[in-house]
Amino acid sequence: MIREWTETDLPDLRHITWETWVATYASFIPLEDLRAYYDEHYSIKALAELMRAPGFRGLIAIEEDRPAGYAKVKYNDDEKKCYLSSLYILPDFQGCGIGGRLMERGETIARTFGVNEIWLGVMVQNTSALAWYRKRGFQFVQEEPFTMGQTSVMHLIGYRTFD
Repeated sequence: MIREWTETDLPDLRHITWETWVATYASFIPLEDLRAYYDEHYSIKALAELMRAPGFRGLIAIEEDRPAGYAKVKYNDDEKKCYLSSLYILPDFQGCGIGGRLMERGETIARTFGVNEIWLGVMVQNTSALAWYRKRGFQFVQEEPFTMGQTSVMHLIGYRTFD
């Protein structure tokens, strides 16, 4: 099941974030830098404020009666672009189609803003995610640094169009 976030989901979103970050990023971003970024941008307060932001929709996937992953979708009115700013699936649930279903729901949300493409960024070292997005038709057109704590990594920015 995929549904929109509620405030009661925020602790679960934090758990999913941390578990996926450690599994994915800890090999190239020190834990203290992950923690600093996490504490600032993924606190309960920060997530609650994000939920109230214009153009924002949070999606959570529930599998086997427990939270398995989530996506953040944000429409930027100035740019007239919709971003899938996060797509995280707990390692135990990866490969089960949850990411694809969250992506489809994200595209449905993007359509409500009158756009036919969705944008995202992926760290260059996250090779499995890059391969997954490319397999789904994403084209990466820009590269820029992304900083977590004291560590900067290159980030590929790309998009996919849909009908």
